[in-house]
Amino acid sequence: MDKLQTIRKIVQSAFFIKFVILSVFLSSFFCLCIFGYIEQFILLGSIYFVPVVIVISLLTLIFGRLFCGWMCPLGFIFDLTYKLRVKLSGLKKLPEVPKNIHNKLIYLKYVILILFIILTYHLATYTYCSVCPIGALTNLSGTLLSFIVLIGVILLGFIYPMAFCRYLCPIGALLGIFSIKPLFKLKLNNKCVNCKLCERKCPVQINLTKNIDQTECIRCFECVSSCKKDAIDFKPFFKR
Repeated sequence: MDKLQTIRKIVQSAFFIKFVILSVFLSSFFCLCIFGYIEQFILLGSIYFVPVVIVISLLTLIFGRLFCGWMCPLGFIFDLTYKLRVKLSGLKKLPEVPKNIHNKLIYLKYVILILFIILTYHLATYTYCSVCPIGALTNLSGTLLSFIVLIGVILLGFIYPMAFCRYLCPIGALLGIFSIKPLFKLKLNNKCVNCKLCERKCPVQINLTKNIDQTECIRCFECVSSCKKDAIDFKPFFKR
């Protein structure tokens, strides 16, 4: 593991401990779920969380979906899950969903985002919180259903890396909208030899050598760490 990934694991672990362990005792004071905040606003008109939303939104507008790859406790779990499979199976290339299916499924999370907003409004209850996988590990509206969902998406993530983040996560959908044109972008430079090692290591199945989809990139930087030619830059879009 290189220095960048070591730092990322430390940051992920810190946020995981903060969110999961402390939230068991302090409940919503340690909630980082943007969708949960949206539900609170719809149901209660609450705006105490606005500073947190502003910070995460600004981070996303500047750096892309950094929250997903560095701060999200579920992302941390799924990251460990697929890497466990890689270690156990000795995989050289991450499993991929057929491209024609993958290219359609990435839009499912946007449907889920809209659906749960509508359900929250019409049912006047925390519809997403009641099934959110992370709720099963905390005191944040965890239910038997959320526990079942957690086990299901962990098993799914063992087969296809970060499957929940790719296709099902409404927070990822929301942050994807904010990261359509981020200030900092991943770019290939002229050192690229088209070996596609970066694509084999990308847990969200992005075709980096053709077109780096900034809305789908979770900024885990596994591609940067795997590249032996230093051919991937992360810099402002206006710098060549």
